[in-house]
Amino acid sequence: MASSPTIALAAALGALALGALGPSPALGDPATPAAGGSVAPAAPAAPDDEVPRPPPTYHGNEVTVDEHVGARIPLDARFRTQDGAVVSLGDLLRGDLPAILTFNYSDCPMLCSVQLNGLTAALPAVGALAASPDPDRGDALFRVGTQFRIVTIDLEPGETLDKARAMRERYLARIPEDQRAAARTGWTFLIAATPGDAAAIRRVADAVGFRYTYIKERAEWAHPAALILLSAAGVVTRYVYGIEFDPAVLRASIYKAGLAEPAAAVGFLLRCYHYDPDASSHARAGVLALRYGAAGFLVVLLGALGSMHLARRGRRSPPTAPNGVP
Repeated sequence: MASSPTIALAAALGALALGALGPSPALGDPATPAAGGSVAPAAPAAPDDEVPRPPPTYHGNEVTVDEHVGARIPLDARFRTQDGAVVSLGDLLRGDLPAILTFNYSDCPMLCSVQLNGLTAALPAVGALAASPDPDRGDALFRVGTQFRIVTIDLEPGETLDKARAMRERYLARIPEDQRAAARTGWTFLIAATPGDAAAIRRVADAVGFRYTYIKERAEWAHPAALILLSAAGVVTRYVYGIEFDPAVLRASIYKAGLAEPAAAVGFLLRCYHYDPDASSHARAGVLALRYGAAGFLVVLLGALGSMHLARRGRRSPPTAPNGVP
């Protein structure tokens, strides 16, 4: 029988091989040959507290926000509301209320719902009577439809009215009942004016520096999560990032947007995108090579261990006399 160290070694190597045979790891591009034919040196390892940059094959590299504080959104950009009415952004922002602009879509697999859930979770506290961000004023409240608006632009140009309405109702239902009627008039979901035409969506996104892209392999939109504060005139005043929002930060952001005062961005930028190594032929080749190599190594290892076991059994068998007599 094989000794304990041999069994332990076999188990460790077997587990390593089986791990390589399992689900594909998120591998980056292999080293690429340099101009002279040699392999380019690998990039230095990132510090423990630093998140390394995704490989070039990661389609979401361009998904970010270029902050354009002071920029004006295109007020002539036209959309359809969740009720089917064709409006311009200028129509929606008419008056003296500031607005929160978001970009989302109904079939988003993760980040959109988390972001909007975080926003609606903060709205009750934002709409409660509390100390004003202006120390010279008394208590104040900030409610959707009364003190500010929310405009959600759907990233999917083929989005249907039914989906837009259902998405809006889902989040309105999370707002306290005493605030819901005003929120219904103050939160508008917009889809492409002409189904499939993304020009207006892209115009507004470019104006505020919201960079997103379509991932064909997954039929998804890769995008960041950002609340973009706008003055009543449609001028960008602040960016608030993340999926959980401090009511005090939102109150201060809305207040400054109402005064058309710019403010520094807050929060951490998150992006909605699932990296799939199979989307890269280089990564796929690397993964397959690892899998086949691991399988071959496991077969050779098991064969060698089996031969060693049989050889040891043969050496340990006691000799026998002729005719079977000990």
